[in-house]
Amino acid sequence: MAERYEHLVLPFIPREFPPKKRGGGGGYKSVERDKDEFYKTEMQTFNELQRKHKARKRKYEKYLDPNLIFKIGINQTVSEDAFREELTRMDIKVISPSPDKKGYWVVFAEDEDLKEFERKLKDHTQHDRYSFFNAIDGIFDIPPTEKIGEYLQKEPFRDDEHSYLDVEIWRMDNNELCTFLKGFEKLITTKGGEISDELTTKNFCLLRIGVGKQLYEYILSLREIARVDRPPRMELETALNIDIEELPIDGNPPDDATGILVVDSGILPGHPLLGDAVGDTFAVATRYSTKIADDQPYDDVGHGTQVAGVALYGDIHKCIGDKSFNPELWIFSAKVMFKDEYGNATYAEEELLEHQLDEAVRRIAKDYPNCRVINLSFGDSAKRMYEGRRQFNLAALIDELSKELNLIFVVSAGNNDLDVFDNYPDYLLDKTTDQAKIIDPATSALSLTVGALSKHNTKIGLFDCKEDYPSPITRVGPGYKGMIKPELVEDGGGGFGEESDVITINPNWIREGRLFTLVSGTSFSAPKVSNYIARLINEYPQKSHNLIKALLISSASIPLKTERPEPLSEIDIYETDKKGMDILKIYGYGKPNLEKAIYSEGNRVLLIRENVIKLKQIHFYPFYLPKEFIEVAGDKQISVTLVFDPPINKNRVDYLGAAMEIHLFKNIAAEDAIKAYSAVPTDTEEEMVPKEIIPKEIKLHPGVNLRKKGVHQKGIKKYKRRPDIDGDYPLVLVVICQNRWIEDEDYLQDYAVLVTIEHSERIDLYNQIRLRNRERVEISLEV
Repeated sequence: MAERYEHLVLPFIPREFPPKKRGGGGGYKSVERDKDEFYKTEMQTFNELQRKHKARKRKYEKYLDPNLIFKIGINQTVSEDAFREELTRMDIKVISPSPDKKGYWVVFAEDEDLKEFERKLKDHTQHDRYSFFNAIDGIFDIPPTEKIGEYLQKEPFRDDEHSYLDVEIWRMDNNELCTFLKGFEKLITTKGGEISDELTTKNFCLLRIGVGKQLYEYILSLREIARVDRPPRMELETALNIDIEELPIDGNPPDDATGILVVDSGILPGHPLLGDAVGDTFAVATRYSTKIADDQPYDDVGHGTQVAGVALYGDIHKCIGDKSFNPELWIFSAKVMFKDEYGNATYAEEELLEHQLDEAVRRIAKDYPNCRVINLSFGDSAKRMYEGRRQFNLAALIDELSKELNLIFVVSAGNNDLDVFDNYPDYLLDKTTDQAKIIDPATSALSLTVGALSKHNTKIGLFDCKEDYPSPITRVGPGYKGMIKPELVEDGGGGFGEESDVITINPNWIREGRLFTLVSGTSFSAPKVSNYIARLINEYPQKSHNLIKALLISSASIPLKTERPEPLSEIDIYETDKKGMDILKIYGYGKPNLEKAIYSEGNRVLLIRENVIKLKQIHFYPFYLPKEFIEVAGDKQISVTLVFDPPINKNRVDYLGAAMEIHLFKNIAAEDAIKAYSAVPTDTEEEMVPKEIIPKEIKLHPGVNLRKKGVHQKGIKKYKRRPDIDGDYPLVLVVICQNRWIEDEDYLQDYAVLVTIEHSERIDLYNQIRLRNRERVEISLEV
């Protein structure tokens, strides 16, 4: 066994180094068009909007006063804040911009006559003023067909039908939203419908309503309605059963051990291998039916029990081989699903899953502070992520809860429903379809999303699938706005034959006489990562959740080319981001290794640091490499991992309130790097590297523009030969925090950053690095 050491502290220069602010300016690109014709067309469109709006006012006057809501087409990249301000001056409020800045922005007019809009448009036409009109393609109505969700498109509402629907209201300001909701409730109840559930957060307003066909059409015609769809249908995997001898459980978790909340179909705590490791089970009761009762938190489906088994033990196959089941964690269970008439897991049609999740997580956070990990092994396959799509409400709720309650969510990437095993793994790379893309809520930014690997060598159609190949049923990224998702992959099975699947505990152990069962899917790769996260917290109970996630991500590795199937074996992730993205969207940062996350070794050293940074500030971390790392032949690697947790807003162009990025430099003194950065503005979306030190940068892969799209960032530099690094200089790690839309000038962004230094030869890097990087109490630098 390799020697184990505590991780070292990453040296930090404890001073603030504010960079130069960018000067004013900007502007809008001119467009080739007939301005007189543009004015005429827009006024015709506005008159038609006015006509329809007045008709809606007459139609709904007994219930509510509709708002004039419409779309503005944007033809070029604009500054969101500047463009919002231009619209505000014309009494137009932005409700929801396009995620890509260009595209359609949803707005509403405080002045329903749009007098200022008309005046400025006329002035733009006649005198070439107000250049922001160059960015506007036009104003457009929002047709009812655009509001219809995926399930309703596949199964349209029938004439004789009365069903429950999810209705999303555009997230207007609180006063405007409350006014509308009062009138909307009157409309629904007067016309024979019901509002059975409601959840309003900072990011969305969602209702579950029961309606007939006439009321459904009434709802669609309201411009305040963003989306209408049938309730989500979460898909879970089916288990196969095998015989394995019974094994005893050894002891109970320590009282202060970390807990994992499994939000699922409940669990059966009487299972011998769950034993006394179950801290609490509760049901999120349905208030409008008896489908889930307060006093019935138990698993009638089996899925939650199977997930809990993996969450508690991690690798059950290893536990069986070692003949040792020693629970180190507490398992908590929130039942939000129940068995339907066909024996499948389902949700109460009267209740919002978002509301159930919000209630379950807030309850566990209040009652059990040691329960710091939330496992979600379900997903809505109708809500797939693709370029230009808005963030999903359930995913946004997870991000809100993660930030507010300081919890780590682990979410399964979802299982694809493609029957294309003979085309494995090409369909995972297919850019022409979204059928294998990750689904809600796996697009959550602050959660760790987990994809699946094949457990053992098996057959996938005619293809020989080796261990740790991508599971044929996994879903792939990228995530929302191009974020690297999934971040991690773990054993999930899914090939042909039981030998390819994952062992977990059998919820039907009494009836079937089998203590274990075989399962497959990302539902079971996610709880294995939850197990790692909870065990890391056990090791480092006082460390931040940013650092806990960073440690696990730092330990992950993508299989070598020879360990990947064709054509993945032909891709060099360290060549270009364009090619490397095909690997990243399947594997993320790779398969984690808990031992490597917990301990440093003689030839693998982690330098770690938790910190806070002001907006628009830069931090500098100089550290020295030992000459043995540079001079001794062998494969060597430097990686940097950064994790932070900004606030989020799904109704902004930039979902994340702050952005961060990292750069690593060689052969330069720390004070020279600081001087170079003192002239660089932080209010830019380009790479922040001063021109004079570009040759000094160590290019990490994936590149900064890809990494910085998300909050979980890792960049790697591998060396096959002697690196061009002068050991007399430190490597200088630069951490930059950019503000996107946070208004609090005193906001401090928490983050964790760590550097991993690794050599293939068994040389004593650890002690050499420790000696060279003793922190100095005082560091004096001229900026």
